[in-house]
Amino acid sequence: QLRGTGSAIDASLPYASSLCGACYEVCPVAIDIPEVLVRLRERVAEGGPAVRQGNRVLLRPAKGHAAERAAMRAARWTFGRPGALRAGQRLASRTRRLHPRTLPGPGRAWSGARDLPAVPAEPFRDWWQRTRGGQEGTR
Repeated sequence: QLRGTGSAIDASLPYASSLCGACYEVCPVAIDIPEVLVRLRERVAEGGPAVRQGNRVLLRPAKGHAAERAAMRAARWTFGRPGALRAGQRLASRTRRLHPRTLPGPGRAWSGARDLPAVPAEPFRDWWQRTRGGQEGTR
């Protein structure tokens, strides 16, 4: 933290924690380390003014991996259009038998050690409408 988040190695350090809070529980001077790490992650992600080796500098926002950026842009577009989200959910549930058990390409390493979650038989919106939609006072 003393060096800032200007270099690639320094920018990666706030992500080297699970933020479980165990460090805060054992800290003898009650420093909220998870909160500090969240703020550092925010600085890395958003960029902005910072002090590096005693000099004021302007950090560029972290770019991340190209595939991750593309996925986040697609998610932003989809979540910003409820009709597109609804159509995507219905399409995914209707084609669930065609979904692979492992991911192709770079995702193969991730899915080699984990199972992909199964696509539900019906979208959440349909399930909610069928089970609780229209019921007054249900929480």
